[in-house]
Amino acid sequence: MAEIRVVAVIDFGTHGCGFAWTFLSPLHDDPCQRQIFTCDEWPGQPSPYPKTLTALIIDRRGDVLSWGWEAHRMWRTHGLELYHTGHRYKKHFKLSLARFGDERPPRRGVSLNDCEDSPERLVVAFLKRIYQRALTEISGSGYRADEIRWCLTVPAIWDDYQKQLMREAAYEAGMPTEDGRLILALEPEAAAYHARVSGVSVSGAEDGRDLTRPGTRFMVVDCGGGTIDITAYRNDENGLMVEIGRAYGDKSGSAYLNKVFEETILTKRLGGVEEMQRLANQCPAALEDLLDAWERVKVHATVDLAHPLYLPIGKALDRCLSEPARYALPDLQGGDDEYIVVSPDEVRDIFEEVVPRILDMIDRQLDEMREAAGPAQSPEVVLLVGGFAASPYLQQRVRGHLLGRAEVRVVPRSAMAVLAGAVHFAYDPQTRARRSKYTYGIDVVTSFEEGADLPAKRRVNSRGEVNCVDRFAVFVRAGETVRTGHETVQGCIPVEGDQTEVDVDFYATREPEPRYVDEVGCYRIGRLTVNLAKVMHLDLTQRSIRVAMQFGETEIKARVTLGGSDLQLDTVLDFVAP
Repeated sequence: MAEIRVVAVIDFGTHGCGFAWTFLSPLHDDPCQRQIFTCDEWPGQPSPYPKTLTALIIDRRGDVLSWGWEAHRMWRTHGLELYHTGHRYKKHFKLSLARFGDERPPRRGVSLNDCEDSPERLVVAFLKRIYQRALTEISGSGYRADEIRWCLTVPAIWDDYQKQLMREAAYEAGMPTEDGRLILALEPEAAAYHARVSGVSVSGAEDGRDLTRPGTRFMVVDCGGGTIDITAYRNDENGLMVEIGRAYGDKSGSAYLNKVFEETILTKRLGGVEEMQRLANQCPAALEDLLDAWERVKVHATVDLAHPLYLPIGKALDRCLSEPARYALPDLQGGDDEYIVVSPDEVRDIFEEVVPRILDMIDRQLDEMREAAGPAQSPEVVLLVGGFAASPYLQQRVRGHLLGRAEVRVVPRSAMAVLAGAVHFAYDPQTRARRSKYTYGIDVVTSFEEGADLPAKRRVNSRGEVNCVDRFAVFVRAGETVRTGHETVQGCIPVEGDQTEVDVDFYATREPEPRYVDEVGCYRIGRLTVNLAKVMHLDLTQRSIRVAMQFGETEIKARVTLGGSDLQLDTVLDFVAP
């Protein structure tokens, strides 16, 4: 493999997507001196910005007509024509890969608008285009494709299955498959890297780099378009980060304000659910213009907002309104029929459908920090990052909620924190340890313990040995702090002498002390099938299987070694949907 000379990042967000890169050089080893290159010019973009919209226009066959800001521009100008020729405007499809909380949906999670049954094809289509754009720009600076290490950002609350889906989508989009050429970065962790070098100051600091001082601890609240992702860190004696919180998150990002606005304001003002569907079909671009207007004005909303927000009803939308809706509109908003008028109370109601969930998650993370690292000697530090972090309303609510308990800081260029921070992460990882969200282990057969094991788990093998089936052999426990690269090994032998292969099933649960793999809350995350053909000539006791799992990294890795032959198998842990 060629020497790596460049690290490049694609930050694949719900609302926007961008890429950034830097070249490896001794001059760049100090992150504060590191020069990061971004793409600020995108086709159809209204103004320079390092991200384009995560949006596509596709035809009936699923082929891409346009992407990014250009797709948005095309839909606004030709949306009706495109709609009637079978084209569709797709956005927020990243959320369709995600599962949150304790939900266990069949195979997929739910997208923002609950409409994407196969989001992978949309993710692949978009990734393919932004990857090629990034590769073209980097190659133009004189670097070859095989000299680039790529990094792709993912939410910290995604489980191993969603990470695998994203990695597979990246491979299908053309990104490199060689080991070490594509890594994943957790979004709030990447944001923490950015915050540590961006000059964020806290009480008692003597310089702008106090987030790197040994002993400093802080929470990162990554407020994106679709998700809120929260975790916390403490610096060790060398200034390296140790995760002391367990990632919490939810689908509570800025895009959900838009959804609440659409459901509680627009639907009522424009004639009801059926009428909204008709408008979406007959004048999709005009309706999109109205939603864009809300997107522009919501960023100025504050807790003490005193005046209504006015959203102009364009001529195209006005022509599409039904007569009953047009006549009813003035009565719903004080006589005004040229604008959608959103009162201060209505604006607050929209935000309060989303913000309290964020505050609850922050409180949970504070509890995690105290449990893991003890009471703070001074107010905790809470860093707000992500596009939604720029909202004055959100900032005011978080500061008010944490008054006297935490210092709240908005990281400079908060919308860029994940993208820039992921470059620092890919260049020089500074995370020493992470906390495991789950208890991980495998399904094994052990000796039956009378009085401890359930009678239903009792089995007698062909040699007369009394065994217990479905036992959960733990590799790492939920909440345990695991050093980066830490490896745990479990050894076992086949139950029966005539077994020519063994299925090793991997399980996860939030419970720290599971006994059986079929307990409530346990679910299978993957399987490795081990072929024993090369050791069948050995005595049964010599056909040992050593299963190793590596934790503490962004992704879990597994390998299997046959003890009787010291043969290490090339294994890929195929994660499955819970």
